[in-house]
Amino acid sequence: MTFEEFNLRSVFRRALVSITTWPGRKLWLECLRAFGVYAGLALFIGLCLGYFRFELTQDSPERLLGFAAIALLVPCLTEELFFRAMLLPDPRQMKSTGPGLRRAFVALVLFVAWHPVNGLFLKTEARQTFLNPVFLLLATSLGGCCTFVYLRTGSIWPSTLIHWLSLISWKAFLGGRVF
Repeated sequence: MTFEEFNLRSVFRRALVSITTWPGRKLWLECLRAFGVYAGLALFIGLCLGYFRFELTQDSPERLLGFAAIALLVPCLTEELFFRAMLLPDPRQMKSTGPGLRRAFVALVLFVAWHPVNGLFLKTEARQTFLNPVFLLLATSLGGCCTFVYLRTGSIWPSTLIHWLSLISWKAFLGGRVF
């Protein structure tokens, strides 16, 4: 990892490239498989540990749709841009797996740590959720899946979609609260 990789110009270039890169059909199918593995694991963990429960949201459809529209941008797209596109190396330019894997691990730790910080200082109504160990375990597995698909595709769109579908599914069908 060099300073050059973290100068503002390089960081914003990686973000722009990730926004303008669209995966081909084969990579989308690979992302779909990764999402399936993640979703199955998350569902198993969430149900076994009592964090998820099968129930439809009590929020109105309008409220849920409004939440879904906003959530696509914040937190999904913004977090994916920061924790994947800006912090991870450009997948097309990774020279070795060692430094790239270390950066992926650091970015994942920062992604997970961001949630308690967010709950403590910014989105205080979500504090209890963002400090919950099961939520943090699920956030870790989500971050791992999103990191994998970003590194495979170089595009921010599959990880943003996975993040968004996970969040909306939790809020709409698995007992998550719309804040």
